[in-house]
Amino acid sequence: MQKQRLIANSILSVYLASFCTFGHAKTASPKAEAESHHTGIASYYSNRFHGRRTASGERFSQNEFTAMHRSLPFGTRLRVTNLANNRSVEVRVNDRGHPPRGRTLDLSRRAAHELGFLRSGLAHVKYEVIGYDDEDG
Repeated sequence: MQKQRLIANSILSVYLASFCTFGHAKTASPKAEAESHHTGIASYYSNRFHGRRTASGERFSQNEFTAMHRSLPFGTRLRVTNLANNRSVEVRVNDRGHPPRGRTLDLSRRAAHELGFLRSGLAHVKYEVIGYDDEDG
């Protein structure tokens, strides 16, 4: 009986420890994204958001080089490359949100213009973390 209890407690301990490790890994993931590049579909904000507050508290400007990303910290600087034409821009994450299914970034109109996808509205992009703002990261 005592041996069974010891085995059950050991299994429970390992099970609970796996949740603690999993939770920690989730918390650390935004910084881990700096290790490599990612690909996905980017879109851009409609004009109706110009002047509204972003999740970071600053006002959105369609004329700046900014981006929305679901989990990267505010102030994260990204190099975004349009894989169709190899054009790149540097943007700063200043907003959160839940982009439509399958999209990873929502960019300002200016960034989309520089990347060459205003007409299509979407682009297959590669993005990589290149740094963090001093005040935010």
